Amino acid sequence: MELFRRPYGFLLMAAALAALLCLFPVQAGEPQEGISLAAQGETAPPQEEMPVGADLSVRTAGGCALHRTTCYAPCGHSVQQRMALPAQLAGLTRTALEAQIDRVIPGAQVTGFSADEVDVSVSLDLPCPLHWVLMAGEDGWLHVLQNRTGEALSAVRTTDVALSALPQEAHAALLEGMVFDDVQALEGYLESLSS
Repeated sequence: MELFRRPYGFLLMAAALAALLCLFPVQAGEPQEGISLAAQGETAPPQEEMPVGADLSVRTAGGCALHRTTCYAPCGHSVQQRMALPAQLAGLTRTALEAQIDRVIPGAQVTGFSADEVDVSVSLDLPCPLHWVLMAGEDGWLHVLQNRTGEALSAVRTTDVALSALPQEAHAALLEGMVFDDVQALEGYLESLSS
């Protein structure tokens, strides 16, 4: 034990022991307690992103508000509404609310959550109420439709233009529905069809 009598001998012994320990491999398999997966050369399984510090036991409280953003895909516009949270979603944790939201608000995705407010986003494949749609109906006539409720198109007028009287190249667009930004553009198009 001559090594311990020299100055810094203890440090030399510790360095030699550390070098030896580096030669022994750590066995892969179950994560070892106290050692992260990254330190063992493994990656953690992907997890759902939750806000940092989120309390997963928080539940929607009485009087909780619902902040809904409806995005209209064809025109790219969106409408925001603030209302009371539906009774079916009261008293739920975020996880439970995410499991139930589609039954209450079809197509909704939870984008924010707290006891006092729930944020959801809904994407609809129809234009917003600011637009007009010209579409051929099952009866063979062109109809003017508008999104009056924010959720569905409804007929507001039937024209005196028959789909069968129009050139074949216009049929596909009118069967799918042509979107117009304003009523003047719609009327101008209808005039061009009748001339």
